Amino acid sequence: MTREEIRQAVEFFLDVVLGDLPVDEREENLYLALDRLALAIHFADYIFDETDYPEVLLRDYAALREIVVRNFPNLGLYNVVLDINENIGAGEVAVGDAIDDICDITGEMEEVIWCWENTSVDDALWHFKEMYRTHWGRHLRDLQSYLFEKLYF
Repeated sequence: MTREEIRQAVEFFLDVVLGDLPVDEREENLYLALDRLALAIHFADYIFDETDYPEVLLRDYAALREIVVRNFPNLGLYNVVLDINENIGAGEVAVGDAIDDICDITGEMEEVIWCWENTSVDDALWHFKEMYRTHWGRHLRDLQSYLFEKLYF
């Protein structure tokens, strides 16, 4: 996957979440968009850019959440198993929130695109990969599992 294909995967995700798709097409397209992001992470190689860039201005979470709720009215809460590598067979169950997952991934993908356009491609890919490892990757994986169950069972 090339750098441009990674950017296209990010833009496709943002278009699914924020664009003009009919509501009944969004969940399937979201599932595909998440798969594309998950694949792209394996190709997000960069040379660390030590330039001191300005801070990214992020969209207000509450305003973003309103858009996501409107665009994904059938998504909501779901079960998440904590500590999946410990206490096998007796893991603690927590509550996941698909809307929050989408909002968090969206905010970080908007940051990646902002960097792509305003700093450097290497900086954008650093944000993409490092934020995956520290935050949005868990949201993506939990949301993929939730959507799989919702779409196919």
